[in-house]
Amino acid sequence: MRRALSLLAVAICLTFALSAQAYDRPEGQPAIVLAAFGTTEVAALDSFTNILSKVEKAFPTYEVRLAFTSNIIRNIWRKRAEDKVFKKDNPKIDARFYEIGNVFSELAKIQERGADLVLVQSLHITDGEEYEDVKNLVEALKAIKTFQPSLAPLPWIGVGAPALGVGDGPAAEIEAATKALGALANEAKSQGAALILMGHGNEHLTQKVFGKLLKSLRAAYYPQIYLGTVEASPKIEDVVAELAKEKSKPKKVVLAPLMIVAGDHARNDMAGEEADSWASQLKAAGYEVDSRLKGLGLNDAWVDLYINHLKSLETKVKALKK
Repeated sequence: MRRALSLLAVAICLTFALSAQAYDRPEGQPAIVLAAFGTTEVAALDSFTNILSKVEKAFPTYEVRLAFTSNIIRNIWRKRAEDKVFKKDNPKIDARFYEIGNVFSELAKIQERGADLVLVQSLHITDGEEYEDVKNLVEALKAIKTFQPSLAPLPWIGVGAPALGVGDGPAAEIEAATKALGALANEAKSQGAALILMGHGNEHLTQKVFGKLLKSLRAAYYPQIYLGTVEASPKIEDVVAELAKEKSKPKKVVLAPLMIVAGDHARNDMAGEEADSWASQLKAAGYEVDSRLKGLGLNDAWVDLYINHLKSLETKVKALKK
């Protein structure tokens, strides 16, 4: 493991050396990189636009950049950048999405212009494999040592926790997330509808945090709240079975993504017209379905979870400079 990390550090060091200068590092503008899986859905970009706007407002002295960790999604945007028809049909798309890079390439751009204090904020929901990859990259960069401190690629850098924190769900994060979802829960409750949230889930890592969040939501609002996942457990079939046992027998269900964007999963797996979509399965079971195609990136209270993590991270990283 140590040898692998050392080889990775050498490779990273060589890459950054291409832009390194043999003189004292200037006091560059601090920077923030927001790390998300990404989306190809044009209608879902407003979630990222809102997050960028709110982070820029909260950190006015910082350069704020967005990174997509998905290779497939970035490749699609690069192709779209050369597609004149697509750009003509979508004139309002922010130019930044056509040039978006991964976390590593965005950090390289920041380092090249001389920034030293850099905050990498995960826009993930839990600390699944996507968050772990971002964290491991940042840790590898921090591990690089140079004879001259001024040549260290990014001497002061850190990574902010995902929305629900690290581990099985710290109480503070669960409480904040519960409050952020309050408007949605209360609206569904007022309609006499059950609320079903679609999380992504992760088959490689356990996510007890979802269980804690669900327990907190039910205690804060009402019992007819459910949380299913696309890639893990519980599946929608489990949720439908649990809903069928409900004594109050709600006739209506509100479906909403527990995801930053209402992208492919929300529009197809959740609200799609195919027979295996969540909406179709619920309709087949006799429920009236109200699908909400609104990502959490448009929920300002949820975005504040990331901003609060950034503020805590800023304090930690600045302390390293003293």
